[in-house]
Amino acid sequence: MRLGLAALVLGLTVLLALEWTLWSPQLKSNMAAPSTPPAPTPANPDTNELLAQLDSGEERDNYALITERPLFRPDRQPDPPSDAQAITPPSAEGAPLDALDLKAVLIMPETALAWVHDPAQPRVRRLRVGDEVQGWVVRAILEDRILVERQGQQDALLLRDYTKAPPTAAPPTTRPIPPRTPPRAPQRTAPKPP
Repeated sequence: MRLGLAALVLGLTVLLALEWTLWSPQLKSNMAAPSTPPAPTPANPDTNELLAQLDSGEERDNYALITERPLFRPDRQPDPPSDAQAITPPSAEGAPLDALDLKAVLIMPETALAWVHDPAQPRVRRLRVGDEVQGWVVRAILEDRILVERQGQQDALLLRDYTKAPPTAAPPTTRPIPPRTPPRAPQRTAPKPP
């Protein structure tokens, strides 16, 4: 057993030594003449065909499907669009835009998303260009705002609007604490005689 193992190690060592010395003739020739640049190899039709496949938008479409799937959801399924529309009740035409709060904007090469909070709704709503919120249609999603339009009137919902006063938080309700009385020292009583 040991003799076979020793023969295997010796054979692998000899093979490694042969590969080390005989393997790279191109590397040795490149080291001999470093001043001459290597000649570019002409592209054959197969290479052009492969490059055309790389530039096709088909791969981007496949990648878009991957980005639409939420990473941290166990079922990895996107929210159905009808679900978001079913939650949102039909709004009045005169709904003010000031009631909405733009929470986040995500801009990717293929699409742009915005998350808007409506105080009347329990959840934050994801919007894309063309979606409708409170009678307003999203026309563009920019880095710091979304541009919306309703009946020819255009407006913008800012991500952070510093002109508005932040909502004041209600002071915490606490029960009044009764004043503490200082502890009394124990009184010593004299022992009674028997």
